[in-house]
Amino acid sequence: MLLWRLIKQQYDFIIRVAATKLAVMGLYVFAALESIIIPIPADPLLIATVLARPNRWRQLAFGCTMASVIGGVIGWALGTFFRPYLVEWLAMLPERLAAPTAFAAVDAGFAKFGIFLVFLGAFSPLPYKIIAVSAGIGGFSLLPFILTSIIGRGLRFAIVAGIAKNNGNPRIVIL
Repeated sequence: MLLWRLIKQQYDFIIRVAATKLAVMGLYVFAALESIIIPIPADPLLIATVLARPNRWRQLAFGCTMASVIGGVIGWALGTFFRPYLVEWLAMLPERLAAPTAFAAVDAGFAKFGIFLVFLGAFSPLPYKIIAVSAGIGGFSLLPFILTSIIGRGLRFAIVAGIAKNNGNPRIVIL
């Protein structure tokens, strides 16, 4: 029981901090950066802010979705911008290191399964940032990327926020 009391104290502290306006802005910034570079998903922060503000769960899920998609668009733009340089750089490397077949596979994959790959990256725990940058490198169009990302990220964050809102039992949430 001592361990549970300690964990519960930490939980209560996180919920108090998550109830601040700064925490909501931090969630949105983190969601955008998570789509570009940060390897940790935004889900735990979303859960904490929803538990602190359960009546705003829809707004928090929507804001997290939009911030994440904006970050994904930045990742897509980075992939698009650096594609020519990447091709040039790979041409200088020995074929064994450059793996031109793998690079060609990314292009072919996005040409054939682009929407599915973007949705999979947006909805699943796979790193969305890798899919976003790869979509830019693979020449996937921006508008389908944005629409698919909004649907995939929106569903993911709505499900996470809905579960957090409807299950405020700290024991279950911590587990």
